[in-house]
Amino acid sequence: MIYIVEDDEGIREVYEGAFEAEYNIRMFECGNDFFEVFSGAHPDLIILDIMLPDMDGYTILTKIRESNERVPVIIVSAKSDEISFVKGLNKGADDYMSKPFSILELMARVKTNLRRANLYVSAAGGFTVDRNTYKIRFDGNDLGLTLKEYKLLDLLIGKSGITVERDTLFREVWGEDYMGETRTLDMHIASLREKIKEAGGGDCIVTVRGIGYRFESK
Repeated sequence: MIYIVEDDEGIREVYEGAFEAEYNIRMFECGNDFFEVFSGAHPDLIILDIMLPDMDGYTILTKIRESNERVPVIIVSAKSDEISFVKGLNKGADDYMSKPFSILELMARVKTNLRRANLYVSAAGGFTVDRNTYKIRFDGNDLGLTLKEYKLLDLLIGKSGITVERDTLFREVWGEDYMGETRTLDMHIASLREKIKEAGGGDCIVTVRGIGYRFESK
């Protein structure tokens, strides 16, 4: 899914004609409309204008980065001066194009940024790990994991078929200095199993008594 924030109707029509055959797109005329949707669902990439009727693109970009550090953002703006370019990159844009622009070049940059972003996405046994948003899905269903649960399952999936020792799980997820109850790990594993079951998955986390846990793709 690509979100496009652009108030010019003619340019929106250009985007629609160029992208709709290959991508799912959703367009917004202003920042408020964009954030109503973005607050509940993050896209794979954002194309962002700077001069908008309700708030400038730099403000939108800052707010995007407060909730998502990795979603690619391409600024496409009539502001073509070097200061605007640098300001956009400093605020977290991944790319910057000046209007008027080549739609073919923009499409190439979209593909490049999506390819780079997808390096943070992996899949195994029906699970999709999205390191852009720190979410894990099973058959497309978001498991709704806490950060610790996400880190645990991400680590286990990344070492699929290998038993990961308890000490390693504590070190990687809770940190070297963790001094809490050791049953915390078992409770998190139990919660993971329940959430996977609710999403329609099987028991893919195997307990290796006295050693640790192993993820097995079914």
